[in-house]
Amino acid sequence: MPASLLTGGSLTQLKNRWGFVIQDPHDRGFVAMQKALTIFFILIAGILYSPDVKADDGKGLSLLNTPDGIIRGQAGRDMYMKHCASCHHAERYGLRAPALIPETLKPYKKEELAGIIKDGLPATQMPSFKKVLTDQDVEKLVSYITIPIENVHWTDEDIQNSREIAVKKESPAVLSGIDRENITLIVESGKSVTVMDGSNFESLDKFSVGAIHGGPKFSHALRYIYAPTRDGVITKYDIDTLQKIGSIKVGVNMRNIALSEDDKLLAAANYLPNNMIVLDSDFNLIKRIDVTGKIGGIYALHNKKEFVCSFRDAAELWFIDYNKGFAIEKIALPEPFEDISISPFEDIIIGASRKGTKIYVYSFKDKKIIGSFDTEGMPHLASATYWIEKGALYTAVNHLKRPVLTILDLNNLKVVKEITLEGSGFFVRTHQATPYIWVDTNTDKIQLVDKATQKVAKTLIPSDGKKAMHIEFTKDGRYALVSIYEEEGALVIYDAFNLNEIKRLPFKKPAGKYNALNKTYPGRMLKEQMVLQRAAHKLN
Repeated sequence: MPASLLTGGSLTQLKNRWGFVIQDPHDRGFVAMQKALTIFFILIAGILYSPDVKADDGKGLSLLNTPDGIIRGQAGRDMYMKHCASCHHAERYGLRAPALIPETLKPYKKEELAGIIKDGLPATQMPSFKKVLTDQDVEKLVSYITIPIENVHWTDEDIQNSREIAVKKESPAVLSGIDRENITLIVESGKSVTVMDGSNFESLDKFSVGAIHGGPKFSHALRYIYAPTRDGVITKYDIDTLQKIGSIKVGVNMRNIALSEDDKLLAAANYLPNNMIVLDSDFNLIKRIDVTGKIGGIYALHNKKEFVCSFRDAAELWFIDYNKGFAIEKIALPEPFEDISISPFEDIIIGASRKGTKIYVYSFKDKKIIGSFDTEGMPHLASATYWIEKGALYTAVNHLKRPVLTILDLNNLKVVKEITLEGSGFFVRTHQATPYIWVDTNTDKIQLVDKATQKVAKTLIPSDGKKAMHIEFTKDGRYALVSIYEEEGALVIYDAFNLNEIKRLPFKKPAGKYNALNKTYPGRMLKEQMVLQRAAHKLN
C-alpha cells in the first residue's frame, strides 16, 4: 500500500485523515475503538517513519522493529515536544536553537548526540537533561531526531518572524589602531568565531554562532561579519563595536551565502527548502527564488554586479542580475558543476561534477565552456588556490579521493603537473609572498610544494599523529596559520619564510581561518604582482 494513502505527513495528520472511523464518543465501543486506533496509528507511523524502513521501495513494509522500535518514534516525539520543541521548533526546523534533522546532525554519531542531550553544551543555552531523562528516554529522543523529514517548508513569514536586529544606537567604536585588512577569523567547528588581530595574534573577541558552514563573509567596507550556519541562521557582527547586532533564520539547511559588491544585498542558498533567499543589509526579506534542483552554492560577481548559482543535480549556471529585478540568465553546461571556483579576476569559473572525469573552464566573456582538463579523484575546486607566475594565472587543486595535487595553467588551459601527496586532503593555499603551495593531506602532515620546481619541498608535522588542516596566511603572507583539528586542538602559526613555528594557541576543532583581505579581495595582490612582473619583464 502506498504510504501516501495512509499518511498525511505526520502522526497528527494521520489521525485526522482516518478520524472518521470514530463516530460518537458516547457509543459503548468508543473507548475500546479509540485505544485500538491509537495503537494502529502508532504502528503505522512507527513503520513508515522508521529511519530503517523506506515506504514505497518496492519491497513492501516490514515489521522490522516490532514491538519496541515502532512505538519509539511516537515516544521520542512526545519527549521532544515536552523538552525540545520550544527551542528547536515543533517540526525540528530550529528556532533559537539549531534544526534537528539528519542533514544538520550528519557530523555527529548517535553516541555523541546522546552525550549532548545528557550533558548539555558549554557556552550555549543547551542544558543538561541527565537528571530529567533516563538513558532509554535519551535513546528514543536520538532515534526521533534522526528520522528524515519530507516536504520541508520555511515560509516568508517564518523568515521574518525569526529576524532579530539590535536597536540601533550610537555605540562608541572599541576597535581602533587595528589594521582591519589583517583581522583573521578563527572558526571552531559547530561552536564559535574568534576575531583575532593578525598583526600580533591576540584575540579581540569571541562570539557563538552554532554549526557555521561555508565560511563567514566580511562586508567590503570591513565593518561587518556575516556568519552562516548549516541550519539556516545568519548572524551579523559589528567589528567596530565587537558585538553581535542581528540574526535571521532563512531556511532549515543552508549551503552558503554571498554579499553584493555594495554590501546592500545578502543572498543565501538553501538545500531545505530548495530556494535562494535575498535579504537587505538589515535582514529584511527582498526576494525568494524557488528552484527544483539541489543548489551547489551561490556566489557574488562584483565586476558584473550579479549573483551566480550552481547546482549539484542540474547542468546549468544561473546568473541573477539584482539590478534588473533579479532577472535570471540560465547557461547550459556539459554536466552539473557540483563544485566550482571563481578566478580572483572574475573572468572564468572552473567547475566539475563529483562523479565526472573533467574540470571545465567557463568564460564569462564568451558565455561558454572554453576548455577542459581530464582528471579523477573528485577535485575539491572550492578550495583551489591561485597565483601569478610570469604573467600567467595558475591554480592548484586538491582531490578528495586521490592523494594528488593538480597544477593548472589557466592562460594556456593545460595541466602543468600532478604531484603525489601523503594523503587525499581538502584544502590548498598559497600567497604571492611565499614560494610554496601549502597543502593539507587529511593526515598529520602539511606538505609544501615549490611553485618553481613543482615538487614537494618540505613536509611539516605540527602535532605528531593529529590531523593538520586548512592553511591561511596573514595579509602580507609573512605568517601561515595551520589548524590541528582535534577536540583539544590548536592554531599553529609558522613563519612562512623560514618555516619556524612562532606560536601555538589552543582551540577546539578549529575548522577554518579567514583573513579579511585574503577572503574579501583575493584578486588585489595578484593584480599588483602581475603589474610588477610585467614591469620587470619590460626592463629585462
